[in-house]
Amino acid sequence: MSTISPLLKVGLQFLGAWPGMPFATINRLVYMSSILIMQYFQYLYVFAHCKPGELQNLMDGLPPAFDYSLTLMKLVTLWTNDRVVREMLNHMDTDWRKCVERDLHVMTTKASISHFCTNVMMSFNMFVGALYFVGDYVIGMVHLGDNDTSRPFPMKLLYSSEAEQSPMYELLVVFLFVHVMLNTYTIAVLNALIVTLVLHASGQIDILCQQLRTISEKVSYYRSSDHTLGMLIERHNKVIVFSKNMDKLFSFMALMQIFWNTLVICALSLLVISSIHNDTGVGMVKAACACGAIMVEIFIFCFAGEYLNLKSRLLADAAYDSLWYNMSSNVSKSILFVIMRSQKQLSITAGGMANLSLEVYASIMKTSASYVSVLYAMY
Repeated sequence: MSTISPLLKVGLQFLGAWPGMPFATINRLVYMSSILIMQYFQYLYVFAHCKPGELQNLMDGLPPAFDYSLTLMKLVTLWTNDRVVREMLNHMDTDWRKCVERDLHVMTTKASISHFCTNVMMSFNMFVGALYFVGDYVIGMVHLGDNDTSRPFPMKLLYSSEAEQSPMYELLVVFLFVHVMLNTYTIAVLNALIVTLVLHASGQIDILCQQLRTISEKVSYYRSSDHTLGMLIERHNKVIVFSKNMDKLFSFMALMQIFWNTLVICALSLLVISSIHNDTGVGMVKAACACGAIMVEIFIFCFAGEYLNLKSRLLADAAYDSLWYNMSSNVSKSILFVIMRSQKQLSITAGGMANLSLEVYASIMKTSASYVSVLYAMY
């Protein structure tokens, strides 16, 4: 049993982030090169339509371009923090190997929740990615039947005239579909990774709370506090180091997630509004699903930070509720230090500037809505 689900393990191996993977550097270079090539043609399309009267095409091409840019920055952050990822994975493996029977239920429960969340996120992301891809293609086919003689492509890129000729056209469509699915899969893997790490840390905190209750029971019945307090403090320090590594890995990702996804939400919301006015049902559904997926992606980061913060507060409460005042002076001092350290709550920050929380998520949504209203007034 492991907190990391088999799907997440395969995803980390695909991204070259799993320890001991052969040819990891080659896989990274090939994947990064393909993203950079896509980015080149995406931003060529954006710059080509960045002029008056082309707002609809511009807003249609910006979200995928921004999404690819965000994925590229996330991958670079993941790969540059390879040592941190390896430390956290080793830490999780050690926790499972040293897990005793009384703690097995807590860790198994967290692992089951982690596996379920990973499966749901990957299924949802792949469905939305496929829907966005097919939606673009269907819209292109509809316009082709009206007055457009060019062959439709499933992504907004700047193509040459030779790209519409067979078999180049069919090969490009297949390549774009596969690449969009890989990009969506990468996003799902990174989202599942932060949820898995937070759930594992919260499981360790729950075990600490159980051990503090066990100390209180021993004091009540046996008037003895001779328990594994040293192991408890050691585990608490490991949880602190684990959470700091999480923040080191996801801090920059979260900052870029907030900045880029705010822009994407604005562009997609404007597409939804314009689709309503133009009576293009397929475009509205496509943009609405993509906008919902982006909101869910930000929510995952903010909820993970909120959940970790909540669990750290519960640890401080559990330490305070223990019968530390009936223990020996040395033991009570140690527990008081645990209380003091727990008051400095564990969190995941956005670039070290703000702790991720549901309050931050609400602020992001309100800011995005304000920008959308301004864009709509200009549109």
